[in-house]
Amino acid sequence: MNILTDELFDSSIKSSDIPVLVDIFAEWCPPCKLLGPIVEKLSEEYKGKVEFYKMDLDKNPKTGDLFQVDRIPTVVLFVGGQVKDKFIGLKSEEEIRSWINSHI
Repeated sequence: MNILTDELFDSSIKSSDIPVLVDIFAEWCPPCKLLGPIVEKLSEEYKGKVEFYKMDLDKNPKTGDLFQVDRIPTVVLFVGGQVKDKFIGLKSEEEIRSWINSHI
């Protein structure tokens, strides 16, 4: 899975021809650690249909501020470079798969 930074955010999100999912996390966050492997698995399943990125909020506060991320994990789905939807907190693999499918 790709790592996203404040510096690469615009070029990575806005240049994509397919939807982009960004998992915003922090190393110290227990729910983030549980969500990570689920998102990794889904990134393989959706290869070529959705681009997946991880972004450490502590290392990239500018983007977190831009999208008003005040709780983690936060997962944001971009379509055409714009926020399509987001969710906060831990969800199951099936819930996330259903959420993605409802937007692509």
